[in-house]
Amino acid sequence: MRLLAQVELSHLFQVIWASIVAGIVVTVSFSFVVLGTARYAEARRQGSNGTAIAFGLLAAVALLAFAGAVVFGVSTMLSKD
Repeated sequence: MRLLAQVELSHLFQVIWASIVAGIVVTVSFSFVVLGTARYAEARRQGSNGTAIAFGLLAAVALLAFAGAVVFGVSTMLSKD
């Protein structure tokens, strides 16, 4: 009876580096969502419309990147390949 599965080290290292990169990308993109949203609200309160638009755009783009990374991760986990 065989209890341990045979795993290739190259596949193991590929999973490790991919998870590290994915974790960093997701964390940084959501951090930019929070930063952009907070700075947008602050700029709107101060009446700086141009700055508010720039930070709002930053938040929107970062949110799209975050959502894209999440969708890609879920679709990759659910694929049968």
